[in-house]
Amino acid sequence: MDFVAYLLNMRITGIKCIEKEIRIDFYGKNIDKDFNPEKYRIKGIYGENGSGKSAIVAAVDIVRRFIFEENYLRDIQQQSLLNELINKKNKEFVFCCEFITNIESRLIFEYELRLRFEDSSEEIYVAFESLKYKENSSKNKQKTLFICENGDFTELIVNEEMKQLIEDKTRNLLLKQSALFSIFSIQSDNNDKKNIFMHYVYATIFFLMLRTHFDREDRHKDYLKKKTPMEKKIKELLMETNTGDSRVPIDSYKQYEEGIKRLEKFVRLFKPNLKKIDIERKENKGFYECELLMDYGEYRVSKEFESTGIKKIMDLYNVFELANLGSIVFIDELDSNINDIYLCRILEYFKYYGKGQVCFTSHNTDPMNVLKDNNKSIDFISKDHRIVPWVKNGHYSPDSSYKNGMIMGLPFNIDATDFIGIFGREG
Repeated sequence: MDFVAYLLNMRITGIKCIEKEIRIDFYGKNIDKDFNPEKYRIKGIYGENGSGKSAIVAAVDIVRRFIFEENYLRDIQQQSLLNELINKKNKEFVFCCEFITNIESRLIFEYELRLRFEDSSEEIYVAFESLKYKENSSKNKQKTLFICENGDFTELIVNEEMKQLIEDKTRNLLLKQSALFSIFSIQSDNNDKKNIFMHYVYATIFFLMLRTHFDREDRHKDYLKKKTPMEKKIKELLMETNTGDSRVPIDSYKQYEEGIKRLEKFVRLFKPNLKKIDIERKENKGFYECELLMDYGEYRVSKEFESTGIKKIMDLYNVFELANLGSIVFIDELDSNINDIYLCRILEYFKYYGKGQVCFTSHNTDPMNVLKDNNKSIDFISKDHRIVPWVKNGHYSPDSSYKNGMIMGLPFNIDATDFIGIFGREG
């Protein structure tokens, strides 16, 4: 089997409107020697507006950025944004997930993170972070790799010399940065590649493979701009990193150019009259500032002035490519500005041919017909923010059950007559 890592489940509390723990399962069987995720690679999450769909993707995004961005919790803009994202009642964000790797040997990991508000200052700090694992089977006993509580290791499984080095180098730092990535970085720098170190490598690779994509309106750039001036560092943090208008290192330009050629083939499926995507570039201190021009033969137009739907498709190309190569991708509002026929065709491709995982939120019910035959492929999130997995029920389809209020906690009990008297004068 050629997969590198697979997300088994995750539990989330304290993000946006989600006060109580929700659990999302991606695999429907026990983990054993016959583990095969082929029919469990894609999941759609449905629910009403404000039910918590975007919160799920935001939770994954927070965890990945926390692990890999050293100053994520120290940055005033990110503190402001997290203050808005973390549930006001809980004042604590909790994320826990299980995932499997099969690099050399199959390992089942459990990672947990808790971010909490400091009572006196309202700053956010790391209250808890841990990594545990089991070997080969879900029936085996779990072992601890590390536990970090309130900035100090209470357990740390490495050799004694490395343990002392890690504790010295992370002292007074772990209230604001990831213990997992700190351990990985310190061991890597010291060439300690023996025994347990590879477990940290496998776990770090998993989180590198996690990707998120938000619709443009939900990236909170305007909010960050209002809070403080946009300094150079923040501009770089928020810069578009997908295949598109980009600031490309000169020594990476050839790779970027090849990616644009693949993007061109992808876009041409939706716009056959597209002749070519040209790259207009300007050199600037070791980088090329690149703008994409859509060539239609008789005229060219900047990507910026393309239709909203085509721009959305171009933005999504990068995460689709990553999912195809084995990454685990979470996409919020996948259906936004995309024709439902095209949307279903893309999902059919990942259902049958993709190597990674795709988890998306949507309001469009047509993809349910693509996913309904696979277990664990459709979840609903109810009015009170509970996960309700789709379970086959006789001849009822998931979309008809959803639309007719047959999903627990999602009655959709609204009628056309309810709008009478709301929009101006009554007719």
